[in-house]
Amino acid sequence: WRYEQEFTEYGLTAPNPRWAKGHAIDLEAKSVRCGWMPFTPNFHRNPIDVVADAERAGAKTPADIETYVADQVASKKLDLAINDPDAKENWPRVWFIWRANAIQSSAKGHEFFLRHYLGAHDNVIAEERAKGKTTTVKYRDTAPQGKYDLVVDINFRMNTTGLYSDIILPTAFWYEKNDLNTTDLHSFLHVLGQAVPPVWESKTDWEIFKLIAKKVSELSPLAFSKPVRDVVLQPLMHDTPDELAQPEILDWAEGECKLVPGKSFPHVRVVERDYANLYNKFISFGPKAREDGISAVGVNIPIKKQYDHMLENPIMPMPDARHMRCVEWGGKRYPSLEDVLDACNVVLMCAPVANGEVSYQGFVNEEHHVGLPLADIAEPTRGVSSTFYDLTRQPRRILTSPCWTGLVNDGRAYSAWCMNVERLVPWRTLTGRQSLYLDHQWYLDFGEHIPTYKPRLNPRKTGDIVKSRVDDRSLVLNYITPHGKWNIHSTYKDNHRLLMLSRGMDPVWINDRDAEKVGIEDNDWVEVYNDNGVVVTRANVSRRIQPGTCMYYHAVERTVYIPKSQERKWRGGGHNSLTRIRINPLFLAGGYAQFTYGWNYWGPTGIFTRDTHVVVRKMEKVEW
Repeated sequence: WRYEQEFTEYGLTAPNPRWAKGHAIDLEAKSVRCGWMPFTPNFHRNPIDVVADAERAGAKTPADIETYVADQVASKKLDLAINDPDAKENWPRVWFIWRANAIQSSAKGHEFFLRHYLGAHDNVIAEERAKGKTTTVKYRDTAPQGKYDLVVDINFRMNTTGLYSDIILPTAFWYEKNDLNTTDLHSFLHVLGQAVPPVWESKTDWEIFKLIAKKVSELSPLAFSKPVRDVVLQPLMHDTPDELAQPEILDWAEGECKLVPGKSFPHVRVVERDYANLYNKFISFGPKAREDGISAVGVNIPIKKQYDHMLENPIMPMPDARHMRCVEWGGKRYPSLEDVLDACNVVLMCAPVANGEVSYQGFVNEEHHVGLPLADIAEPTRGVSSTFYDLTRQPRRILTSPCWTGLVNDGRAYSAWCMNVERLVPWRTLTGRQSLYLDHQWYLDFGEHIPTYKPRLNPRKTGDIVKSRVDDRSLVLNYITPHGKWNIHSTYKDNHRLLMLSRGMDPVWINDRDAEKVGIEDNDWVEVYNDNGVVVTRANVSRRIQPGTCMYYHAVERTVYIPKSQERKWRGGGHNSLTRIRINPLFLAGGYAQFTYGWNYWGPTGIFTRDTHVVVRKMEKVEW
């Protein structure tokens, strides 16, 4: 955000806006304090200390603590961390990365991650431009570099994330572990069956997390003699009554309303942290699921019957996965999650796509929710269920689930929205219909309450190309990063056959007429750069690419075939070395109808790379 000016300097908005102006980080701060978006950490102080202060002030119940926190924030005695993200107490310190290529493939603005999160070398030449532009969020003259004390990568690949991690915990590969792998669009339940044990020092993901949990439990008495209470801010959530919280945008920080948790402010949740029993809790399926049921996308499903079934079954030795095991600690018994097969079978027992009775009960609950008969959908498969053992013997299709919108009964292929169209289940909008006109005050203020044409952004105004060299031997092109063509992320990236499919590397695809203007021929080495970073690769000249555009396929690693840059002093990077995170503040809207937040469901996306521009230049020499 420090490299941004006010977003209205490059983005068009409606005339005389009330909110659609200023710096995007200020609007993000507004969205956090209004309960529209999460931000971690929540406060400028340790939340465990905040609860301790509340208890010393006489707070006993969670409601008392909630009131104390609300009063402290309203009186500005307790500050939100979003208001000063560069303060040392608000930095992230430890990063555990599980099976993700966070430091390259996922990290839009990769070079900025290297600079500010890791304190490593980078190819950034962009200037900071936020000074004097923010009103709510504090701008510090010196930007932090190297925030993290520890980066732990839990991975089976040596990718860019592995290169920049302090510790790598090697995981088992697909055929060295038991696991489940399925989505709503893959209509079969997939299992990963262990063909061979994990090789050398690698362990399964489940065992790694168990060992970490066990060590934390062993060490916790050094810091905590007893369980402690923590306080967490939870935004107003999708598919809950929170969708009715804010029919009008009123900001307590601006004196427009009172600070009320769950209405004009995030929910204040009090959570007990029993670190000494972290391991015991990890290997146990807790009783809250029995009491409250399980939920997904607003659908609540009771599983008391299934939970009791798991407790009442006799404890059987593994690997007979047809029976559930139990564990005992603290004088109570729980369904076991100790072995990964235990965990898989608990998931299958409670998942509506794998257990027909669970699906049926979910549809019964949805009947009360939407006022329509739905349970008949699951009636024919009510007696169907699958265990891990079953799935290793025979592929089985998913069952129709109240959590998804497809109907897959009688071998029907999955297709979205069937439930809405054929059974009239309301869409998850304010009206229950598909919406073209969006009456949220935020969208109205931005002038995007109906589909709105937006021209391409000016790369000088966005800060993409300000200091980068541009002359008659270079092209300025719109930059697009489609999903990988010759690889799946970094898996098999260095496989000889796959490398041969695309010139031994990922080339940048350029239109033939654009390339001709600056003398670039097919297979020439080129440098692709902007103020955010640089890429060095070969050119794939093709008339299939739209003029004015270049494509560089997703998930390029800084491991093989990356020469040094002539424009910058360091080695070239990957696809996200040319991007920078910019949040479209329109998508911060929340607190009302379908715009309310949901993790991996509703919230702002990162910048689309088609809003990024780059310079492409033919290289004079290649240095490794």
